[in-house]
Amino acid sequence: MAKRSYKQNCALARSVDVVGERWTLLLIRDLLVAPRRFRDLLQSQKGIGTNLLAARLKELESAGLIERRTEDGGVHSYALTQSGIALEPAVLALVRWGLAHGPKNQPGDHHQDDWDLVALKALFQSQRAGDLLLTVQFETDGLTGWMAIAGGVVTIGLGRVPDADLVIDGTIGELFVASENPETLLTAGSPEMLKRYMSVFALRS
Repeated sequence: MAKRSYKQNCALARSVDVVGERWTLLLIRDLLVAPRRFRDLLQSQKGIGTNLLAARLKELESAGLIERRTEDGGVHSYALTQSGIALEPAVLALVRWGLAHGPKNQPGDHHQDDWDLVALKALFQSQRAGDLLLTVQFETDGLTGWMAIAGGVVTIGLGRVPDADLVIDGTIGELFVASENPETLLTAGSPEMLKRYMSVFALRS
């Protein structure tokens, strides 16, 4: 069980008791993309330290937000439970707030390209997507991950998916921010389909 730091009869206080510790929401963010091994989380959370990471994972497991799975070869990975997945709307809302109102990035800030999958999901506009049915593969040194849109809902993950409608030779940042001609990053799919895909996010008018 989580420590009751605030001891207030308030749902917000009880929530912060569970997820308000440093690093906790960032671990949730990573696990919203895909299950991760301990070493993957340690690499993602620069500066956390092995003991603190182990403690945070134990707290999240005790709170019922994550579970430990055993993969082939006896290697453990961590995945969100249904209770942990239920935090996604709150995490996406905080991402949107950070993009609109948070402090600017500073030179030297650590960044992992798979975090942009979560940011892009936060900016998805279901009313713009309509009946769009699409799978997008991002394939580069910085990111091997995917995004699927179906029924006005976005799903994301790491790795490769078969028969993607669009294959991007670049990261999300390169596609949406750095490239003046996004279609040059396409290795599969049509420029028209890419334009349709890019139009369903709030960062594009």
